[in-house]
Amino acid sequence: MTSDPYEKLTFDQTVPRALAHRQAVGEVFVTDSAPGADGDHLVAVQVPRAHSLWFDRLVPFHDPFSTAEAARQGSFVVLHRYFGVPVGLPFSLLRWQFRVHDLAAYRDDESSPLQGVLRYRVSGKSAPVGDFGDMALSGELTIGSATAMSFSGDVVFFGREDFAALREFQIAKKPAPDPAAVAPTPLDPALVGRRDRRNVVIGDGERFPYVIDTTHPSYFDHAYDHVPGPFIVEGFRQSAVVAACRAGALDSPSAAVLGCSTTFGSFGEFGALLECSAEITGAVDGRVNVALELHQYGKRLATAGIELGPYPS
Repeated sequence: MTSDPYEKLTFDQTVPRALAHRQAVGEVFVTDSAPGADGDHLVAVQVPRAHSLWFDRLVPFHDPFSTAEAARQGSFVVLHRYFGVPVGLPFSLLRWQFRVHDLAAYRDDESSPLQGVLRYRVSGKSAPVGDFGDMALSGELTIGSATAMSFSGDVVFFGREDFAALREFQIAKKPAPDPAAVAPTPLDPALVGRRDRRNVVIGDGERFPYVIDTTHPSYFDHAYDHVPGPFIVEGFRQSAVVAACRAGALDSPSAAVLGCSTTFGSFGEFGALLECSAEITGAVDGRVNVALELHQYGKRLATAGIELGPYPS
């Protein structure tokens, strides 16, 4: 019997979709998990090449954002399988960040899906108490023999009744949705490095307005009572790319996200304008740093810092 925990992992089928907080099996990127050494946990992930969102790119490299999504799903699998957090509790992501260490590991050989192994450590926060708790996760993604990405995040989960009461209180304090409001027009896909207009999530303006299509099969895989975090982060990415290109700091919108750090302070609501501001904070040797803020009802809801850079030639 082997003692290598990596050899316990398989890529033959996905985990049950509820563990990854996805409704469609095709949106589940986690295939297996196992305890690792020293109290950590290993998660196998695979991103399909034919995915309508993550294959919509203009370069022969897999999108690092796709593995950030796989890591997000993997964190839920670890918490449910190994830390006793019940499936079905509402979760909220307070902070999520990642850094790409080896962009060459993401090169698409145009014949195989991207697959790798995530290593998680859970620490620094309280263990679950009943139906409430918060935890901090950190780890790395290995693709082949390369450490491709590191990541960390803070999550909090609630009892269903507590979460419903919280959301009722929050929504009651905000203006009612305006059914006559005109939805923003999405930007040309080429401006954000995509082919498919449906995958564009921002429009044009002094601040970039979010274009919210709740029928999108990936961004809105299931029903939400608020605008989901991964959709907001994609808007941060697209806003950063457009702002950097317009400022002349980035040569092409087909740029890689080399680092991303996001902090969420409040929920974004449907039926009201969400806008993203973007400010270039540095540009050295082809790498561009952009500071971003999400606004709604005149208040800042979330912040992000994104580093963009060219793919290897």
